[in-house]
Amino acid sequence: MRTNIKRYRKSKKRNVDDEEHEVILSSADLASHDDVLTEILLRLPIRSLLRSKCVSKHWRSLISNQRFALLRNPNPNPPRGLFLRRIADVTPPKYDFVPFDREKHVKPPFKTLIFHGNVTNSGIVVLHSSNGLMLCHSLHEYYRKVSKEIVYNAKYYVYNPTINQVATLPKLEGCDWFQRRPRGMTLAFDPLKSPHYKVICVRGYLWSDHLYNIEIYSSENGSWKMSGKPFPNQIDTEFMGGVYWNDAVHWINKKGYIFYLKMEEDRLDQIPTPIVREGWNVKRHCYPLVESRDCLLFIDIFPPFSMKFDVHEMNRDYSGWSVKYHIDLNEPITRFPEATGIALSLLGIFRPIQSFVIHCLVLGEREEDSFLVLEFPGKAVRYNIVLKSFQELYDLEISLPSRFSVADDGLSKVGRWPGAFQFFESLCHV
Repeated sequence: MRTNIKRYRKSKKRNVDDEEHEVILSSADLASHDDVLTEILLRLPIRSLLRSKCVSKHWRSLISNQRFALLRNPNPNPPRGLFLRRIADVTPPKYDFVPFDREKHVKPPFKTLIFHGNVTNSGIVVLHSSNGLMLCHSLHEYYRKVSKEIVYNAKYYVYNPTINQVATLPKLEGCDWFQRRPRGMTLAFDPLKSPHYKVICVRGYLWSDHLYNIEIYSSENGSWKMSGKPFPNQIDTEFMGGVYWNDAVHWINKKGYIFYLKMEEDRLDQIPTPIVREGWNVKRHCYPLVESRDCLLFIDIFPPFSMKFDVHEMNRDYSGWSVKYHIDLNEPITRFPEATGIALSLLGIFRPIQSFVIHCLVLGEREEDSFLVLEFPGKAVRYNIVLKSFQELYDLEISLPSRFSVADDGLSKVGRWPGAFQFFESLCHV
């Protein structure tokens, strides 16, 4: 009897050892087949994927590869949330993060930004964002005195908040108080077309309000390059509000047209806005241009305190506009009494005002998934354009009036620089 028991135990141990050996062989076999391992890793959530870099050097190398980063980015890559700068905070600047889906918890990548090498430690300001990357500059480092001369000394960075990676751009040459000062910077990045990004800088001559030129930084060659010849007569163009779409950067001009640069062709051109109104002012429409899901959209809000507005979409060949949405917020806005009030106009007439701002418009995969993100005093709200439904997204610590600092006239409805920046998850390197 005892002999049989011993034989059984030896046999059982041998079977367990064989099973463990098979498991070890299977794991080793899996690790040696990068294609299979890649397919498994691509299915992990982004944060689990980043933690997986610690498993081994091989896994880290695989996940950090640029090809893997491009495979991991879905097409199209939906935005996960919105960064809103707290204008009242000066040093260092702070940002609220508004997730677009309250059911899916997205941890804020940052609240403040201080990069290594920022000697003032005064913080970093976000200027622009594009498909997961952010263009930033160091605060309070614009000008410094060198040998009795005032020299422009701003540092610019491109930052990926998902993987916490930052690159410092080379200094703009010939950029001092009396020469060519940056009037606007735009980040252009499309990971489906190229792993490289570009930064477009419009520079103006301080001795002339009517002469500008464009320089472009390419991450592919790591240097700035002049684009075309200096051009005149764009004093009414808002170069801080560049929108990247269709391999071109677009800027709105308050006289009723859109000025744009076709980068591959190195060509400047312009197209009329869908609506040209007398008295139309870019400061009241600041950022009526929006890019979402590879569409260029124009938000037409006039008069500025109107609750009804249209959203127009540009044809890809620039042949014209078509109306995509008619939006009426009169009835839905009544659910938020804090968004309405009374103000005295310049004519001495009391009129109703609506204390809210549109921060972004996001097109959904389905038409019924498209939405606006609105800010009321103390809260951010998602408004479904087709279903006409509201969802509260986030309680803001700072009320709406302190969000405004740039040319606020009390009437505007569209968020403006340096207000709102969409966040896309991305593994792309900078």
